[in-house]
Amino acid sequence: MRRLVLLLALAAVLVGCGSDPVAIQTLPVGPLTRAQYEDAFGKSALGLAPKYGVGKPLDVDASAADQAAHVDGLQHVLRDWATRLERLQPPPAAARAQARYVAGIRSFATDLDRARTALDRGDTSTAHTLLTSGRIASAATRTDLIAARRAFHALGYDLEDLDESPVKTG
Repeated sequence: MRRLVLLLALAAVLVGCGSDPVAIQTLPVGPLTRAQYEDAFGKSALGLAPKYGVGKPLDVDASAADQAAHVDGLQHVLRDWATRLERLQPPPAAARAQARYVAGIRSFATDLDRARTALDRGDTSTAHTLLTSGRIASAATRTDLIAARRAFHALGYDLEDLDESPVKTG
């Protein structure tokens, strides 16, 4: 149970939440330079976790219903984040990497359905196993996130939290 709580807390941190409320940033529109894109990418998830109620870690003794609500909130964060990233217009060379990263984030949000479904049934054991073993992430999620990470690195992009994405890509 504690590992599940820690994993969910870590995932929330990875998508830009913290202990202090942070306002959701207005992101630039139109074509971006590399520096503008790197800056916008780093700000794209800020403030989303508290918006969906996952800004703080769950208690160690959280009920299955509380854990399911937390996973649901995390899914909302990931989907909102993906939409915000998708609206950014990186330099053309980075467009494919961005599309893969967005696809990976969306895929990870969908992957979490299995844990949420188990928790909705009260099956904390299955949810715990899925989340702590890494089996929650599908092959498509891993493929997209790893491809995006490699592409951004090959282009020399310095993107905050890229190597600490929802699925370990390093």
